Amino acid sequence: MPLDPYQVSTPYLFTEPCEDVDYFEPITAFAEKRLEALAKRVIYGMQRMPASGMFEYTAKPLKSFWDEWCWYQAKYDNDCGSLSSAFELTLESMISVTVRELPNEEAVLISCAVCEDQQNMPARSDDEICNSVRDVVTEAAGSRSLARFEGW
Repeated sequence: MPLDPYQVSTPYLFTEPCEDVDYFEPITAFAEKRLEALAKRVIYGMQRMPASGMFEYTAKPLKSFWDEWCWYQAKYDNDCGSLSSAFELTLESMISVTVRELPNEEAVLISCAVCEDQQNMPARSDDEICNSVRDVVTEAAGSRSLARFEGW
């Protein structure tokens, strides 16, 4: 009886794990690159939104929502009532839309990397991914120089 060339005794993907290999290292590296790309995509969207003008008396003309977000992060605490709510809702919706568009395979890998409880990882956690993207966006806003908007 000839052997079927596709019939194997042990599937390649289900071999025993090797203790010397850190299987999360490539997942983490992939997730870091994708989180950075997702944050850039959110920032790009923020740069395309026109400024609302709410800081026109405290800063030289801010041209985009990104400029306003950076100004807000640098000059105000995160508990400014309705101002905070408006910024937070806009940013959260932009991040959420971006994360929802991820293919499931990518979202699962990123979820594995950002999940704090490695023993009980969810298959896909958009909330965890959104929090991580938000951290990257906020870090980018905090490191931006706002000197050109000073001096009103």
